[in-house]
Amino acid sequence: MTVNLQQYSNASQANDLEQLRNAQNAQQQSQKISNQATDDALWRMAQNNEMAKIKGMSKLAETANQLGS
Repeated sequence: MTVNLQQYSNASQANDLEQLRNAQNAQQQSQKISNQATDDALWRMAQNNEMAKIKGMSKLAETANQLGS
């Protein structure tokens, strides 16, 4: 089977396009994962902040009760 220059060029371009699409898909997946990780970290920070507030209120109430005794 003889492959002429045009066929080789077409195959090469098709391969390049496929590699480009794969790279773009990988980049999109990476961005989604990065965004999800950021969202998760922010959610954990908010939860930790709320827990700190609850613990602080509990400690404040405990101290007030001790002062009132």
